[in-house]
Amino acid sequence: MSKYVYKNGEYYIGEWLNGLRHGKGILYYKNCNIKYVGDFIKDKFEGNGKYIYKNGTYYIGQWLNGLRQGKGTLYYKNDNIKYNGDFTKDKFDGYGKGIYENGEYYIGQWLNNLRHGKGIEYYKNGNIKYEGDFLYDKAEGNGKYFDEKGAYYIGEWSKGLFHGKGTLYYKKWYN
Repeated sequence: MSKYVYKNGEYYIGEWLNGLRHGKGILYYKNCNIKYVGDFIKDKFEGNGKYIYKNGTYYIGQWLNGLRQGKGTLYYKNDNIKYNGDFTKDKFDGYGKGIYENGEYYIGQWLNNLRHGKGIEYYKNGNIKYEGDFLYDKAEGNGKYFDEKGAYYIGEWSKGLFHGKGTLYYKKWYN
């Protein structure tokens, strides 16, 4: 193990192979806060590691060729989960759970950081908000929407809106 200080003030303490970061190591910002701790191969993040962004969010998971790749979890700076699931080339891609800052969340398929494919969107209280097809982050195709007052819609969607054949059901009120 040895330490190397870069021109920008960041520094690395860890294992080396032929002059490249290789093996276990820790990369620090110039203010001495950890930037990345984990595995390196040929000077790139590869294997398992934790990366802490300057804004306080952080990622724990798998890396390939310097990018988030495989299974991982991205956290807000308050330690709440932002996304847990599959990553491809640094993007939410595959199957995962995304949790929004307002407490609502989505579980399903992702493509290039967008909800895409089959999925379920939930209200903060855990009740289903929308279940069905997504295309580039919008409800598209067939799906079911449930409002918080008990009304619901089952049918076709386009660009996030009711569109085509469907049925809207209202909750009955009794005195």
